[in-house]
Amino acid sequence: MRIRGLVKASNRVRDQLKIGIPSHEVSTFQKYVVKTLQTTEQICAQAHIKPSQLPVPSRNAYKFLKGVNLKRLPIVEFDSRSPGSPQGQMEISIQRIRSQLQYFQDRIADLLPDDTDAENKLIQQLGERTAEIEQLCAAQGATPGNLTQQSQQIYGWMKFLQSDDHLHLHAYAVRQTKAIAEQTLANQSSARSARPFKELKHLRLEFTPMSALYRCQFKPPQLKIRINEGFILADPDVMQAVIDSMLLGKTPKTSTIMTEYSLSEEFSELLLALELMVDDLRDMAQGNVYNLDDVFARVNQAYFNQEVEKPRLCWSKVYSNRKFGHYEPSRDRVVMSLSLDSDPLPNYVIEFVMYHELLHKIHGGRTQNGRRWVHTPEFRRDERQFKYYSQAQQHLEQLARKL
Repeated sequence: MRIRGLVKASNRVRDQLKIGIPSHEVSTFQKYVVKTLQTTEQICAQAHIKPSQLPVPSRNAYKFLKGVNLKRLPIVEFDSRSPGSPQGQMEISIQRIRSQLQYFQDRIADLLPDDTDAENKLIQQLGERTAEIEQLCAAQGATPGNLTQQSQQIYGWMKFLQSDDHLHLHAYAVRQTKAIAEQTLANQSSARSARPFKELKHLRLEFTPMSALYRCQFKPPQLKIRINEGFILADPDVMQAVIDSMLLGKTPKTSTIMTEYSLSEEFSELLLALELMVDDLRDMAQGNVYNLDDVFARVNQAYFNQEVEKPRLCWSKVYSNRKFGHYEPSRDRVVMSLSLDSDPLPNYVIEFVMYHELLHKIHGGRTQNGRRWVHTPEFRRDERQFKYYSQAQQHLEQLARKL
């Protein structure tokens, strides 16, 4: 059962959180979120189901709204330079940004395996384009956080591909998943399935920034498949389930496989990395309760003998009920969720999240067969050395359920 308008409502709330809530609109914003959640829960009750049983897009939208901390909203005041207009409300649209997205998708499709020179050239082009967008924003006294939703999404994707082997992993995923789709189509044709793609002459497959998990469009002679960027690290069996759902129709088995992966830490990590490319970070260590400089110093002393060089430490406005921290190797930056900046939170919980992210800095990651491994056995071994490992894990799980 799909709840109409729920995904749109969650996107609206997400966008507003990124640019901040004008102080005079806080009450209205809170009521909107609460009302949307109540309506969703009422509809589910009438249908005798739980929100957790909704289709993936509606379920994820509900979970996001449920995770918004209405008591700790990013509030913006009025801009004295423009009376009556809240700071951050300027919206900048980049002309022809969708054609730029398509240009880079075309270049990625043309990449050959292990063509390092072509990948580096493409990364340079991506960098030039994002720099132009940043300069355009700066000229108007704004940041990429002031871009319209579509422009933000595409800018963040272009920024994302420039770091941490993301372009290489993305291109590998395109080649591998296209091969899976071609084989599935060939098997379907030979079996004379009830849903053959007659007159198909060209298959186009892309991983792209989008709210849905996938979209499939067949306009003879072309079949176009678009898959959420969060799947670029998925195993072949997951991608086979995605392709089967599009080409052969959903089954309980494929739905379960996709749902489990969409709720995985790996998927959440990638989506958070994408969002942080645009997120307007509070680039300071001092929060309302915790100072990240102090947290880092305690962890560095207790577990690393003060040998870890301090990364940039930031609080993020991205609200997540699954990811409480994130390490960005390309910027040497640890980003912590504002949901941790809370009085009742035991010190060992935020220290554990800091410890986890510093382990990412120390261990790094390795790319093998188109996969990037960051939670290696060595990483998990060291993670369990945290003094209050079990208690911290349990507290974070409880916090995730409350958000």
